[in-house]
Amino acid sequence: MISVSLALTSGCRVAAPMHVWTPPEMESLVGKRVGISDVVGPEEIAGPIRQKMLSMNPDDSGRGLVAIDTKKLQSPQAIQLVSAAIDPKTGQSMSESPGLPTNELPTSDLATNAIARQAGLDYVLRGRIEGRNHQSKVNNQELNELGLVPFDPHQAIAVSWKLYSVKDNRPIGGKPVVIDGVTAAKRYPDLTAVADPNDALLSAVVRESYRLVSPSTRQQTVQLATPYVAPGSRATRQANDLAIAGRWGEAEIIWQEVVDRYPTQSAALHNLALAAAAGQDFSRAKTLARKAIRRFPVPLHKNTLAWIEKRQRDYHRAFNLPDPPEGWFVSRDQSAGPSQPVIKVR
Repeated sequence: MISVSLALTSGCRVAAPMHVWTPPEMESLVGKRVGISDVVGPEEIAGPIRQKMLSMNPDDSGRGLVAIDTKKLQSPQAIQLVSAAIDPKTGQSMSESPGLPTNELPTSDLATNAIARQAGLDYVLRGRIEGRNHQSKVNNQELNELGLVPFDPHQAIAVSWKLYSVKDNRPIGGKPVVIDGVTAAKRYPDLTAVADPNDALLSAVVRESYRLVSPSTRQQTVQLATPYVAPGSRATRQANDLAIAGRWGEAEIIWQEVVDRYPTQSAALHNLALAAAAGQDFSRAKTLARKAIRRFPVPLHKNTLAWIEKRQRDYHRAFNLPDPPEGWFVSRDQSAGPSQPVIKVR
């Protein structure tokens, strides 16, 4: 009887898309002043990437960072450290070349960090072109099936980035970015409208590069509960259709009306928790998910609570936020080592 009751109330599941925040892979530089230094490699690739890094930096509210051209910050005193200069194509030390103005020589890490510190920068980001692969296994047929004709499937660019902290003059870490035409088109469909496929690919490289130091979004699929017999089931399913179409705000209004009218409608309560998570109101989302568990402790409700808290952790890491006032219920910081989750529902 209990199993039948749960089935009638919670029903089956349907999948709905939701965009969630992903923390940077290296370090969150939200709100920081970041110097874009030399990109070492062939100028036809390195030059455009560096310029795009300066012009395509995230600047939207909440995740923006300030990208600054370190070449425009160079002081005469630092530039005179020509023995520490490097060749932007080879990355090797070089002496001052006859006929080359001193202020056009690239500076070493030491000189750049000194200039960055004087200019009040927080970090310096340096890149190196590791190669361009022409051996992609992707064929033209796959491109045509995706409708991504502007991209050349046999082009891939690899860039290795290193991040330095200016304040304490230390390297933070490094990560590579490798992307080809087909991957770029799948991940950034808007770039298929760019007439020049090389320019589109370079733009994709820059977008991928900024994912290393700035929060980004990605789409995940969440499981909605779909009731059929319990009171409020029809309205709950109608709201589900809205969520499946990405209209989470409209779905949330209906689910809330169902819960207010039928407090025992656990499917609507469960889905309402997901709607709160879609709006980044994770504390409310966890409260609703725990209520759903108390009413009907089915695996779907428990898994959803764990999923919501993991997304909340990602959100806090992405934007350098402190722990939430209610704390963590089912997860723990990965740096603290593995542990078995304990779901608290009281």
